[in-house]
Amino acid sequence: MNVVQQFDSAKRTEHHDLASYEAQLGCSSQTLAGNKFPHTHDEFGKECQDYELKLSEYEAFSWIRLHPDERAPITLAFAAHDIDNPRNWSKARKWYITSFVSMLNVLTCLCAGGYSSGSQSLKEEFHCSSLMVTTGLSTYILGFAFGPMLLAPLSEHWGRNPIYIWSWLLLVIMQAPVAVAKDMNTVIGLRFLQGLAGSAPLTNTGGTIADLWERDFSGAPMAIYGLSSTLGPPLALPLTGYFAQKFGWRWLFWFFMAVLGGAWLLLVTTLPETRHTIILTKKSNQLRDQLAAQGLANGASRIRNPTEEVSLGHLFKVTLTRPIRFLFTEPITLSAALYNGLIYGLVFLFNESFPLVFGRLHGFSHAQTSLTFLGLCVGSLVGCALYPIQERHYQKVRTPESRVWLSLPACFLLPVSLFWFAGCSTSKVHWIVPIIASALFGAGIFVVVLGVLNFVLDSYGQYTASSLAGVILVRNVVGAIFPLVAERMYEGMSYRSAGILLACLALVFCVVPFLFYFWGVEIRKRSRWASGNGEDVHNVQE
Repeated sequence: MNVVQQFDSAKRTEHHDLASYEAQLGCSSQTLAGNKFPHTHDEFGKECQDYELKLSEYEAFSWIRLHPDERAPITLAFAAHDIDNPRNWSKARKWYITSFVSMLNVLTCLCAGGYSSGSQSLKEEFHCSSLMVTTGLSTYILGFAFGPMLLAPLSEHWGRNPIYIWSWLLLVIMQAPVAVAKDMNTVIGLRFLQGLAGSAPLTNTGGTIADLWERDFSGAPMAIYGLSSTLGPPLALPLTGYFAQKFGWRWLFWFFMAVLGGAWLLLVTTLPETRHTIILTKKSNQLRDQLAAQGLANGASRIRNPTEEVSLGHLFKVTLTRPIRFLFTEPITLSAALYNGLIYGLVFLFNESFPLVFGRLHGFSHAQTSLTFLGLCVGSLVGCALYPIQERHYQKVRTPESRVWLSLPACFLLPVSLFWFAGCSTSKVHWIVPIIASALFGAGIFVVVLGVLNFVLDSYGQYTASSLAGVILVRNVVGAIFPLVAERMYEGMSYRSAGILLACLALVFCVVPFLFYFWGVEIRKRSRWASGNGEDVHNVQE
């Protein structure tokens, strides 16, 4: 029974006097008075009222009946056990949504990495260089870098579902013009648009998880999201390698269109809106209509919509400027961005070495080479299996710094595995040996990336979106550049020397998890944006 029906039911029963009606709604004037919140400015720097009331819809109706002449604005909040609050949904429903949006992330990675499966046939048909074909991968990743800057404010203003639905539909449609492209320049340009549309999971998935789970219970859901990010890119080539070799690159994009289209149908029919402000805005509109119908138009005008507080233009201004500001003024954001950029750069450089090592040195076909990426996939699964160890440690301490505890030993897996792979980059060593090294690399990537991202998430609280936007921007810009220099680097330095260089870079940056773990508290205390956020277990949306 919704609030309108409860109001009407109360009036039809014996609760004609205000006191008993108020009791039925489960609130009192004394209780409601305790919900006054002083408010002089908000996170966007806008002027606010001296105070506002944050009440459930039931409390708001009763308060307006008691104080029809008061002018304090009222913002709706969820009641303790409100079934409209995504955090009160059943675990089965929350896990379905978490798994589904993480699966969308895997599919966007499928479009990114799977493109490489058709690289040989692209070169043959358009008579272009390897560098030009690789540019099609880089432009897609550039779309990943800049897409969140556009989609994040739209998600804040209109909700997560419209962004998922319309951007994903655009991603589906954009497969067709690539499949019928007449030249390589067209492919490259359209790939950038695909990346923009495909960045919706990067923009929304972390926020969706924050909508569904309180911070202390977000570890396992974030592990699933982290697995989708690290498992997706290496899984793309094994899934598409033989298909591209048999049917060619054009049919590869028709295949993408079919898979993405099926996901879109599931998205439209099964994914609910989870953003709290959008749900509360809908409840506010319903309550405002009910108050007006009850002759309380003055009270109805006091109900504020959460999404009315900040204009879309102001959201764009904040979203476009604050991540850049964080990158230059926040040590946590800068360190996490550089570390993530290096890691993803290493991933793309490492991936580019597989066709050279296994194709040229071991004589593998293009399709056979794609299967060698399964070592990275196995490593990611091993890293995910280790995550409960990290989660048990976090539940004992519950500080942002404890999020990177397992990253302290795991970060050394990166240089060790890269040294191992470089030393085995010769035809004299059996091909399984470097694949085992790649599995070690995959495990290290999963643990370290997830640990650092969780540390950033816990440190910045309601400003997480801005900090992560800066991290994602640097990560994907670096990820777009590195594939363009990979082949030239390996050819110019020899496979072994290039691998050793990557290992040395990974070793130098092992200092970052230790910096966060041992000095994170001091860094947060000196931060205008991060200070104090680690103590709030109920993470707030930005």
